[in-house]
Order: sequence, then structure tokens, then C-alpha cells
Amino acid sequence: MDKLKTTKVKKTKLDENLVAENIRQIIEKLAVSATIEVSKHENSFFVDISSEDSALLIGKHGQNLDALQFTLAVRIKTQTGNDDFEIFVDVNGWRKQKEERLEQMALSIAQKVSNTKQPESIYNLKSSERRVIHTILTSHPEVVTISEGEGLDRHLIVKPK
Repeated sequence: MDKLKTTKVKKTKLDENLVAENIRQIIEKLAVSATIEVSKHENSFFVDISSEDSALLIGKHGQNLDALQFTLAVRIKTQTGNDDFEIFVDVNGWRKQKEERLEQMALSIAQKVSNTKQPESIYNLKSSERRVIHTILTSHPEVVTISEGEGLDRHLIVKPK
């Protein structure tokens, strides 16, 4: 019987430098000029990219940005063998501005629901956008949020407590 050889795969240490090097390599392959800052809080890494080519990096409705974030996370999980972390990539503050708009929308809808005592549904949100609204309204004294539906029909409902 043949013996199976086991080889130890050296896993790379997960830190800001590893994240920065990986995003630098990806950006370089895209032939885009950019400045990158990486910070860490607990098990989350925040990658802030500044670039004159922000439209290319962000893409339509943030699709390229989501793909960049996903690709980076997969590369790092593969290199480290660790999947107990999150990575958030932002380009020229685009994602932050979007979250601020979502927050304003959530608070506005919560106010309307508080006043009318009628539930309001919000459609066409990505799961990350629904999560932002859930988080914002978690401690709201007069409303609760739930997600309903499956797949593309999934939507968020804000209703009175």
C-alpha cells in the first residue's frame, strides 16, 4: 500500500500588512493608480482606497467594489486558512456615503411608521443594505424590522412595536 504524504502548509499570519499587500497586488493587476490604507478593529479589516479611477473600482451600483471585496477575502482566507474575519473595502468614501443615505432613509421610514402605525416595506436592497437598516433601527423605541421573502423577492419590513 502506498503511504500518503502529508505536507504541512505554512499558513500566513493574518494582519494589516497581509491585507494591504493583497489589495495592492489586485489593484496593480487592474492597472489602476490608488492609495490604500488598512486598519483593523477586532476581527474586521477596513480597506480605504483613494483613486482617480474610482468609477472603475466601484462599478455600477457598487458591483465592482463588492467583487473586489469578495476577491480579497477569498485570497486571504486561502493564504491564512482563517475565515474568522471580515473585510470591508471602500473607495473614495463611496460605501460610507451610501450607508449614511441608508441611515437617513431608515430613520425617515421609522418616523413615518411611528406616526401612521402602518408597516412599510423596502424592496430592492442587497443583504448588506438590509443589515445596515436592521442595525440602525435595532434600538429604535417605536419600530422593529424583519426581512421576509426569498432570493430576489427578499425585502425588509419596518413595523410598529
